Amino acid sequence: MRRSEEMRGVRASTRPEFAKACREALRLNNLAAKYHAEGNATRPEKLYRRAWEIQESVLGPDDAAVAVTLSNLAAFYRMVGRFRDARPLYERAISILETVHGAAHGDVAVVLFNYGELLKAEAAAVQARAKEIEKSLREMSDPRHAAKTVIDAGKARFQLVTGVSRIHRYGVFAAEEIPAGRLVIEYTGERVSRSEAVHRWNRRRTYLVKLDSYWRLDGSVGGSGAELLNHCCEPNTRLGVRQGRVWVISLRRILPGEELTLDYRFPKDSERIPCYCGAATCRGTLNAR
Repeated sequence: MRRSEEMRGVRASTRPEFAKACREALRLNNLAAKYHAEGNATRPEKLYRRAWEIQESVLGPDDAAVAVTLSNLAAFYRMVGRFRDARPLYERAISILETVHGAAHGDVAVVLFNYGELLKAEAAAVQARAKEIEKSLREMSDPRHAAKTVIDAGKARFQLVTGVSRIHRYGVFAAEEIPAGRLVIEYTGERVSRSEAVHRWNRRRTYLVKLDSYWRLDGSVGGSGAELLNHCCEPNTRLGVRQGRVWVISLRRILPGEELTLDYRFPKDSERIPCYCGAATCRGTLNAR
């Protein structure tokens, strides 16, 4: 990560507003770099982006200072696993620096090296996903596992079935039309405390939902089948609490054969978990932003 003090090419000016804007961009960049170095998963993005906006407005979109901020923001995205967001920023930063300084400049080398580190991390993530899919396929071929993927009809108010999901492993599908705003199926499970829920957390497979400020439901124990709903950034259901019970509630009309999905919205400051839901507005992570 390049600290913003290393910015080059900032043009001197006698205009007070110009100098003030440059100082503000520098301050934001430094503050973002501080949070970035501390491993903060949320604060740097907004600060880097605001610095970038100011620099483009006062220096122009092709200034070397803009390139450094883009590189810093890309490094942040790499840190939190947002590889798709990082790649175009590195590429633009390299293009700007090559134009300003020439292809053999040291700043170009630094950003190229960081871009290479991104590509290596991205390749490792792709291979890890392939291995996870292979492991899931092996588990799904085990009849003992398939026996667990059932719907408790007594907890559902509509006909639902389980099946292989294009999103992840097994999913829940509508066997009849479900109108919008309806209670679809109760989310059941073992009631556990907040501290016990933290102990049971597993990034690869979790069935924990919030009941209230203290209790959580672990759908892996006594679940109704609602725990099998996969994540989607454009979900067609949501969770709601009604008289001390957690329900899956339809957000819109759901057609027969359509997979039911939820937006998991894991905490934005927790470990980033990649999303492959395929929605047009997919944010690339199961975490909230």
